[in-house]
Amino acid sequence: MTKQIDNLKKGSVQLNTVISIVILLCSLALFYLNPFVLTTLFKVLILLFGLVVAAYFFIKSAQGERFLYFVKETRIELRKVVWPSREETVKTTGMVMIAVVVVAIFLWIVDAFFTWGVKSISLLF
Repeated sequence: MTKQIDNLKKGSVQLNTVISIVILLCSLALFYLNPFVLTTLFKVLILLFGLVVAAYFFIKSAQGERFLYFVKETRIELRKVVWPSREETVKTTGMVMIAVVVVAIFLWIVDAFFTWGVKSISLLF
């Protein structure tokens, strides 16, 4: 008996996903195709309403529940992040800029060396 109930719940959850996709596609189609020759304001309002309704159905689906769980876990992890101070950010940015200049000069020298080598070899032949 409980297996049948689980199967019914699973089917309704998948149905919620399909309904949310259909609502989203219909609202986008109404916005872009404009079969009723609506003004831009009404088209935008219909699109926003369709997005809200599709989001509601999506949240009620299994994927929506997993997405909400992911968002909650992400917020918890973001609270644990230690952000650098302004001074640390400025120092790190300066080091990166210096490293970029040093690597650019090195690559310029290597490129000049290989250019000279290819020219020297091509003059021999």
